Amino acid sequence: MRTIMTAILGGVVLACGCSKSPSESGKPGPAPASNSNSPSPPPSQTPAQFFGTAVISGRVTFEGTRPAPRKLAMTGDAVCTKAGDVFDESRMIAADGGVPHVFVYVKKGINGKYAVPSDAVVLDQKGCMYVPHVFGIQIGQTLTIRNSDPTAHNVHGLPKKNDSFNYSQSSIGMTNDATFSREEVMVKVKCDVHGWMSSYAGVLSHPFYDVTDDGGRFEIGRLPAGDYTVEVWHETFQRQAKQVTVKDGETLTLDFVYSKGAKP
Repeated sequence: MRTIMTAILGGVVLACGCSKSPSESGKPGPAPASNSNSPSPPPSQTPAQFFGTAVISGRVTFEGTRPAPRKLAMTGDAVCTKAGDVFDESRMIAADGGVPHVFVYVKKGINGKYAVPSDAVVLDQKGCMYVPHVFGIQIGQTLTIRNSDPTAHNVHGLPKKNDSFNYSQSSIGMTNDATFSREEVMVKVKCDVHGWMSSYAGVLSHPFYDVTDDGGRFEIGRLPAGDYTVEVWHETFQRQAKQVTVKDGETLTLDFVYSKGAKP
């Protein structure tokens, strides 16, 4: 009897020692340790609202002989004439070479899906000029167009991939809303009443973009670690692009230089 019990107990021990591992039994094992410097997951595994801690900042400058400033002939409307001396924003360059009104964005490398912001982007009309001159907006985000001038304006959107729009705003305080359904860099908006008025929208599916300030500076934050193509667009000097790699927690300095006569 003692021999039989010993054999039974030995079989139980062997059965326990040969049990399958969690992965072999079809149950998930423990999650691997995270690596803050690992690249972004592939598109099929990228979660929605996927943000990181990397930052790309820099400056867009101009070298060489600058285009001469051009004063806008704001005639034919007494309200616009009162605005005083206004210059063409497409030719503006800071004293130290910084280029404002440049749209800077991540063109390639973003794989996650990002929620549509609940707040609207406002395109105003002040002093017979569009404010801002260049801006970014996400697909589906509301663009609120407002007339803050005591005169009539017309707001004509001229996209190539999205639906066009054409609003008449005959008096101060009027607003209209528009949205975009496809990525497009850039969409021109103009006034059919005042031919010098124009603005440009960069439409993206993600929030990783910026517009250079008066000194040509920009910053794109909350980027996941990964490889990206960053492009800059300017209505006069056109486009440039660079490939970069960023790690979580890193601030990468990325500068662009325009020059007269340079090819896009």
